[in-house]
Amino acid sequence: MYGNPVNLMISWMKVIFLTALIVVATRQFLFEPVEVHGKSMMPTIEEDDKVILTKISRVANFDLVVFVAPNGKNLIKRVIGTPGDLIKMKDDQLFLNGRAVAEPYLEENLRLAKKQGYIRLTEDFPEFRVPSGSYYVLGDNRLNSVDSRVFGFILEKSVVGEAKFRIAPAKHMGPL
Repeated sequence: MYGNPVNLMISWMKVIFLTALIVVATRQFLFEPVEVHGKSMMPTIEEDDKVILTKISRVANFDLVVFVAPNGKNLIKRVIGTPGDLIKMKDDQLFLNGRAVAEPYLEENLRLAKKQGYIRLTEDFPEFRVPSGSYYVLGDNRLNSVDSRVFGFILEKSVVGEAKFRIAPAKHMGPL
């Protein structure tokens, strides 16, 4: 009725092996789940949120990326500058390639900072150009973020992937 048990076992082993291969390849080359630690991206991403990274997207300004920091830890930050961009910060206003850019993701943090007596979220810095093969990244929680202001540019090759979707907790589930 079921045929030769050895052939049946070999068939099942092929299915299991193929399934494992697909899972490993997908995680290695396409998508990866990541748990966020730290408060540098609050309120956009909170402590212990779980996000899905895509490893095949092209990184652009204001994308959220996970990268290997100089200390060897994986960090998540917002890409402010891509290779060749001119960046400047003056009076909490970001200038990208000579144009003032709105940063609506900072509104809640700016409100909280002013309530605590801070004048601004981000200290001024003079205009500079992002070098080839690098990104300039900042955390959304600018008063509590170790980012490119501290460790400098990150290399394109250090990027693990772009955070596209939050999968946990359920109340925060959705696209980023």
